[in-house]
Amino acid sequence: MSQKKILVPLGASAKDLKTVHYALSLAERLHAQVYILQQTAVTDGENPLTVWLEEALLDLINSARQAGLTVAYYIAPRMLEEEIVGLIKGEGIDVLVFGEDDGFCERRLLQIKPLIPSQIIQVNKKNQVSYLAEEGGSKWQS
Repeated sequence: MSQKKILVPLGASAKDLKTVHYALSLAERLHAQVYILQQTAVTDGENPLTVWLEEALLDLINSARQAGLTVAYYIAPRMLEEEIVGLIKGEGIDVLVFGEDDGFCERRLLQIKPLIPSQIIQVNKKNQVSYLAEEGGSKWQS
């Protein structure tokens, strides 16, 4: 049985790392690999929040690696949708984890759902997760 793979896409407007925390926790339980795909922000100057978020993300990745998790980090030079589909197909990603404030809205995700075989999990609030069902794009809460 091959190791499970989890992808966390972070849009340019992501404001926190709760989806990364969720994915790392899930990976620890499943003994899975984590792939983090971050879309670069297109701005004229450095945004202090963006700088802080990137530093916090790198610290989180390093801590996860020190704890024994396998974490890969990618920067998305193209449209995030294209990068997600390409990475899922190229790496055989099993689970896609995204948050409501990661800059990648559910509507866009539902558009690419038919193109990918992965399960999709949306982290909404601290203890609330939505799973996008395989058929018809309906959701159920857990």
